[in-house]
Amino acid sequence: MKKPLKKIICAVDFSAPSDALVEFAATIHGRAAELTLLHIEPIEAESEELLKKLLHEFSRYSSILSEHHAHALFTVRHGEPAAAILGYAQEKGADMILIASHGNTSITRLLVGSTAETVMRKAHCPVIVLKTPEKCLEKTEGESKENTHARP
Repeated sequence: MKKPLKKIICAVDFSAPSDALVEFAATIHGRAAELTLLHIEPIEAESEELLKKLLHEFSRYSSILSEHHAHALFTVRHGEPAAAILGYAQEKGADMILIASHGNTSITRLLVGSTAETVMRKAHCPVIVLKTPEKCLEKTEGESKENTHARP
């Protein structure tokens, strides 16, 4: 018997792969599911400038969500990304974690590790890792740059 998804955590870092991930999340989450967009800041630093940056970035995601008639909670945590994502998902009793793959090479992964890989290995719930084709990322990055330049 398939358990309905009630809590979906979508880990975002405001990159082009995260933009694609938010769009994917908006299309798959059911109306009864609670979707949380989770951003991890590596350093705990509360500042007005950081708050403005985060609000600006999350507002881009609001636009993506509204196109699909989806809603989400926006959350920011501090710490090492993989550990913070895993901790938040456990704390909230997540039924699924969505995370984007940046497509780093195996050498990079060996040297610095992969957040997506760590989350996938250690999560208490299913994890979907979304790898977005480069041509889609180029389109998304172009749109993001246009939106950035259009704003004062």
